[in-house]
Amino acid sequence: MPANSTVLVTGGAGYIGSHTVLQLVARGERVLVLDDLSTGFRQAVRDVPLIVGNVGDRALVDRLLAEHQVDTIIHFAAHTIVPESVANPLKYYGNNTCSTRSLLEAASQAGVRHVVFSSTAAVDEKTTLRTPACDAASSSERVAQVLLP
Repeated sequence: MPANSTVLVTGGAGYIGSHTVLQLVARGERVLVLDDLSTGFRQAVRDVPLIVGNVGDRALVDRLLAEHQVDTIIHFAAHTIVPESVANPLKYYGNNTCSTRSLLEAASQAGVRHVVFSSTAAVDEKTTLRTPACDAASSSERVAQVLLP
């Protein structure tokens, strides 16, 4: 990774994201966290810079990528509660698919070289977009996986 580059961790104040952030910092990486704190905690990122916002906010993401010379994005900012995704599928589609698409488009246009997409345990081989009973968490994450270059 180039010397002045930054790793952007979306959802970095959540459980898995915050542990990843701590490991990156321990390796000496420059890290920036973008999290809406809907399920994450400010104190989880300790002294790492935290931007409270949504990955679907294109203007915000564009600004962060440019100002912080982001070379890598590790994307953990997905909704993951399966029963809630069945009850409110548009919330999951909006965040897990639309916001991820916006993030990936911004990353591509900014020349971000590496994207790590973290999926949840809600996605398995038996779930497909054509399965009528599949939950929104699984299907929207499958779409996001297809969007990755």
